[in-house]
Amino acid sequence: MGTYGESRIGLVRKVNEDSFYISPNRDVLAVADGMGGYVGGEIASKTAVKAIAYYFENYTYAAPVQLEKAIQYANSCILSKTMIDPSLQGMGTTVSLVTLARGMAFWGHVGDSRIYLYRDHELKQISTDHTIVQVLLEKGKITEEEALEHPKRHVLTRAVGVDRDVVVDSGMFQVQPKDRILLCSDGLTSFVSKEDLHRVLDDYTLSEREIINDLFTQVYENGAKDNVTAVLKTIE
Repeated sequence: MGTYGESRIGLVRKVNEDSFYISPNRDVLAVADGMGGYVGGEIASKTAVKAIAYYFENYTYAAPVQLEKAIQYANSCILSKTMIDPSLQGMGTTVSLVTLARGMAFWGHVGDSRIYLYRDHELKQISTDHTIVQVLLEKGKITEEEALEHPKRHVLTRAVGVDRDVVVDSGMFQVQPKDRILLCSDGLTSFVSKEDLHRVLDDYTLSEREIINDLFTQVYENGAKDNVTAVLKTIE
């Protein structure tokens, strides 16, 4: 039982625009998937996770509102960089963030990276994608099958570092032994089916590193057209 994170560049992109963070005590976990061109996306995601790391070195993380503030702080840090270097205008990033304290998991989220909880053989998506496709799904205008191949499936309705004010989804849930919490970029979920994700997470003979390596192998077998990043925590 433990914690592991990894990020890979994929087979198409020339630069990895994803970043992740695991705190020294392994109780703060974050994944960020940058956007905004060759350099901008990488800078945005790295800035976000560094800002989150700095924030939680100075403030508590045992409340949803603190995760909202951490992501809003990351938002202001990215905007500051675009003011210094106008060529970075338009860069931004997703952020999925989980903290653990006192038998609880607290989460904050912006974008289309995802937070999953695997418990008692059931896989639950905790976060909601901030995409045009998600809006269409919620309105019943497309099916889940159509969403998988929709031309606008990667177009975000919300991101960190784009606007002065960012709305952050947040919440909390109790954790119990053997819970698995997965944070990942859409480079994983776009190339691994829910069934395969469920199957691999259900195998408790595998370490967190082995699980992520298994999932990444599937991503590469299916084309790896995007960067892929995942952080996995098993509750002891």
